[in-house]
Amino acid sequence: MPFSKEFIEQIKQRNRIEDAVARVATLKRAGSNLVCCCPFHSEKTPSFTVFPAEGRYYCFGCHAGGDIITFTEQTEGLEYRDAVERLARSAGIPMEEDAHAGTRTRSIPRERLFEVNREAARFFWDALNSPEGAEARSYLLEKRKFEKATIRRFGIGYAPDAWSALTDHMTGKGFTREELTAAFLSGVSRKTGNLYDIFRNRLMFPVFDLNGEVAAFSGRRMNEAEERKYINTSDTPVFKKSRILFGMHIAKKHAEKGIILCEGAPDCIAMHQAGFENAAATLGTAITGEHARMISRFTKQVYLAYDIDAAGRKATLRGIELLQQVGVDAKVVNLGEGDSKDPDEFIKNHGADAFRRKVEGSQGQVDYRINEIVSRYDLTNPDEKLRCAGELVSFISTLGSRLERDVYAQRAAEKLRVEPRSVREEVDRANRIAFLKERKKENGKLIEKQSGVSDAINLQKVRMVSEASHEEAIIGILLLHPEFGEKAVKKLDPDDFATDFNRKVWTVFSPDWENGEEPDINGHGQLKPAEVSEIAGYRASVESLGGGSDTELYSHIEALKRAKAKKEEDRRMAEDPEAALNEALQAARAGRGRREDRLKNTKKTLE
Repeated sequence: MPFSKEFIEQIKQRNRIEDAVARVATLKRAGSNLVCCCPFHSEKTPSFTVFPAEGRYYCFGCHAGGDIITFTEQTEGLEYRDAVERLARSAGIPMEEDAHAGTRTRSIPRERLFEVNREAARFFWDALNSPEGAEARSYLLEKRKFEKATIRRFGIGYAPDAWSALTDHMTGKGFTREELTAAFLSGVSRKTGNLYDIFRNRLMFPVFDLNGEVAAFSGRRMNEAEERKYINTSDTPVFKKSRILFGMHIAKKHAEKGIILCEGAPDCIAMHQAGFENAAATLGTAITGEHARMISRFTKQVYLAYDIDAAGRKATLRGIELLQQVGVDAKVVNLGEGDSKDPDEFIKNHGADAFRRKVEGSQGQVDYRINEIVSRYDLTNPDEKLRCAGELVSFISTLGSRLERDVYAQRAAEKLRVEPRSVREEVDRANRIAFLKERKKENGKLIEKQSGVSDAINLQKVRMVSEASHEEAIIGILLLHPEFGEKAVKKLDPDDFATDFNRKVWTVFSPDWENGEEPDINGHGQLKPAEVSEIAGYRASVESLGGGSDTELYSHIEALKRAKAKKEEDRRMAEDPEAALNEALQAARAGRGRREDRLKNTKKTLE
């Protein structure tokens, strides 16, 4: 195995699962356990349960599950070994050598990629402050009005207008072509196979992760004739654009004021320079569910300050929806229809105090959505008025509380100039219909899961529902009762498993069960997070049915072995019906003979 059991146990003991979950979600006590809204999918009712005593978690909604290592893999996008390294480092535990390190090809370590990015950031900074960077400096200081202190604070740099200036510098520092391409700093020419710089003649904005490490870059064109205004680092092992917000490493320290969310590094930097250090920005993408869940760790109030164009309005609506799902209140900063299309321009044109007043006077998310819907219809036209009413009713019916629905039904009635009672009645009806549809949908998902139709991990389950259900029960019971393992391992072979996935799980876990020990649910890195979640579901299913017993375990084992025997019998019958029939008759006669012998022995005993 890659690491010793003692080392992994120490990692788990020193990194409490409840502390890790509390950093990304708000936990509430539920008996001896803790619950919260799931950090891996959007929901309004908490279905994510943390079991502190057992160091594990399970979501009864999306079925994500595992331990502290799995959680770190899932939340930070790490591979198993990198997750172990991260946890060891955070707990101050010396890293144990990987027993397989010399026998397998490893991906580039995350720390090495951070080193690559740090050196690239230094190169870009030096280039900005060289004679070659004069035009870029002028753009920042004169057009953008960025102060020297601001440029220094955010580490803004310049990528020279050369084919391989960065690549040559980095290779000279000892970085390999694999490291440079993995960090999305160099590309490979299709014609020559040589490396070239991805960022050329661009202002370079380093993108920092929450720990203040340079994770990526956002490069803005200096030549306005360039087709692409921005080039952002693609997803790498240290950067996922759906998870990282520009400036959040600073904004998180000022989140008690709420977070001001905008689009693009320059707008964010302009707000910081104006004193709004709680500003953060999305890069090349609208806000995602992962962004929303990350924001919810630091604040329950967000001010959306996107551009006033169509794309900005679309991003605002999407942001409202996602933030609402994770319990974050979103307000919309209305910059008006004047001379400023974004926060940067507004601050330049009107000053920081005027922007502060705009933030303080932000419109509530529901009011914004109602006004946005109404603005798209001509309410003097009866047909359009009815369509507007239908859309308003559909939206208001999704609001969480009855009181909230009543308040905004009244607001919608005022906009439409109709009786409030009519709107309330339609909202209530739509809410009931939506509830029934959701319940039907959830029931359908449950049926699909039980039948294996929607199982993306064990693809053979849909063809072998009976066998797979016995396999899942066996694994689930043994996860709860590893003390049953010694006898179970003697009764079962890997070949007794009908599905490849559960056979793999048995092969990975059975050495521990043979000793009556609880296995590492990650299989010491042999199982992926999605596979671990599948297995965690087996345990949760057994727990929901009472926890399982040794009698139930052996019953499932016998049923699985009978299924295997039946399958083998069917195979032989198909290949050679006559021989298979003779074997069956011989087995029946042998069975009858044994029964007769038992009757004779019983009779002698009675005499």
